[in-house]
Amino acid sequence: MNLLKAVCACGVLIALAGCSDGHTTASVPTPTPTPSVTISPGSATVALNTSQAFNATGPNGAPVAVNWNLSAAIGTLQVNGSTATFIAPTSFPSPHSVTVTATLQSDASKIGASGINIVFPNDNHVQQTVPVKMGTSGGNVTDTNANLCCSGTLGALITRGGVTFIVSSNHVLAKSDNGTAKTTDIISQPGLVDNNCAPGANTVAHFSAAAALKPLNGTNGPAPSNVDAAIAQIVPGTVDTSGSILDLGAAGAGSIAAAPPSSTLAVPSTVLANGEGVAKSGRSTGLTCSTLQAINVTVSVDYFVACGGAKSFTATFSNQVIVNGGSFSAAGDSGALVVTSDTARPVGLLFGGNSTSTSAHPLADVITAFTDASGTPAFVGGADHTVSCDPTAVAPGASQGPGGFAAISQSEQQRAAAARQKHAARLMQDPVVASVEAGVSEDSRAEGAVVITLSQTPHTAIPKVLDGVRTRVVSPPGGRMPVLSLADLDQATAVKENHADLMTQPGVQGIGVGRSSDHPAEPAIVIYVLAGQAHPPIPAVLDGVRTKVIEGDRFRAFGWGKETMPATKCTKKK
Repeated sequence: MNLLKAVCACGVLIALAGCSDGHTTASVPTPTPTPSVTISPGSATVALNTSQAFNATGPNGAPVAVNWNLSAAIGTLQVNGSTATFIAPTSFPSPHSVTVTATLQSDASKIGASGINIVFPNDNHVQQTVPVKMGTSGGNVTDTNANLCCSGTLGALITRGGVTFIVSSNHVLAKSDNGTAKTTDIISQPGLVDNNCAPGANTVAHFSAAAALKPLNGTNGPAPSNVDAAIAQIVPGTVDTSGSILDLGAAGAGSIAAAPPSSTLAVPSTVLANGEGVAKSGRSTGLTCSTLQAINVTVSVDYFVACGGAKSFTATFSNQVIVNGGSFSAAGDSGALVVTSDTARPVGLLFGGNSTSTSAHPLADVITAFTDASGTPAFVGGADHTVSCDPTAVAPGASQGPGGFAAISQSEQQRAAAARQKHAARLMQDPVVASVEAGVSEDSRAEGAVVITLSQTPHTAIPKVLDGVRTRVVSPPGGRMPVLSLADLDQATAVKENHADLMTQPGVQGIGVGRSSDHPAEPAIVIYVLAGQAHPPIPAVLDGVRTKVIEGDRFRAFGWGKETMPATKCTKKK
């Protein structure tokens, strides 16, 4: 929940009187700044049948006398002066958002407001009754370090040679290849972090095998198996062998049903090309939905081998899948299965993230890692079905409107304005071009762009750059996401491979292929750079393909994102 607080200054009406030449005069009163109302928090996410307190303040953050109100008959308010408590309904409402307002009693024109988003509760962290479903809290019960304990998500089921296994991350089930995981190790539900660092009540599996994770030199390099994954053989009778995952089914009045994923695996390139949504259900953030940001990604990810310790090594993975949005996942979701939201077809195994994105392994690599003489693993699932994303959807970020400058340098503003002035008349000769403006690139937020708004498909191709300035194409409102050509994605992948040396450049932590935000009908080479760290200039176009720059902190397998369900405070084990 975001806590937004503004303090407004208030003047005091002061009347001054004086005498001059025997005449009494009064100075013009200084206008009194009108008090405002601020509600904190400025927005809130509230689960069904829970509550959230709001406070109204005025000048200098002091409580003020207000009248509270809700914008719609959704939930209830309990008012106590400058404080009001919103109580969410017990059944999921439609719409599932409402605004709470506070109107200053002394001036009805002054109103503060806070948005409330009502969601289904996150029950992925709690102890289940057996047989337990996947998408839940769990992990190796020996994953402790002094006062600390670590856990993640029991993601899905696979079968191999007639035996059923839980699949999750290596760093959840096998402690990041630190050499201490044994086949006798218990995998419990819930995990240690949700049971005061003690094993959960449900012993659901025993650790079986892990794909090699740590670089051969022990510190920095390719992950030998190209996956962070491990499997654990289930204890009969303790796990729902249909493969059901929490919150992957239909939404009801007060909860979302569990359901198995589809038994048909998705092809990441097709998911990206078609603009399909993706979803996951994990321990820390529950059910979230987004879209793919990039495929065929080479990315480096930080790990520790001791629970809660310092960074121990950095592993590089190739051919990865990256999901849009810093709210899609958080630490503790490692091991969750990412599926398509329209068909529930498995896309990848979540293993890390940062402030802007989530990383996942394509499942073909997971299957390869655990294929042995006993057979080839298969993910347990059923028929295609939709995932209930609408009540819990998380937007990866708002786009800017056409034109206008955001926080870019004056020199970038001038570059974009000069390119616009030079080329606008020629571009406007195409009757489907509604406007040409100077603005900001969405593929590289530090750069300006010539923003070209269309009324329909243009008669001639829009250039990718004009005098070195990126172009940004704005399609007519209400249009569908264009389908990318798989051939164009293949070409972009070839270009990406030709420029693999970008990964050796300072400040670059990943490179892949995605959809351009400046022109969604075109692919882009997606380059992940480290915030606050210098990197070489990135051209707007590489070998005829647009580039897209995504700035963020380090990708890591621990401590990223914002959990909606924090871990239980742990005490030192004896």
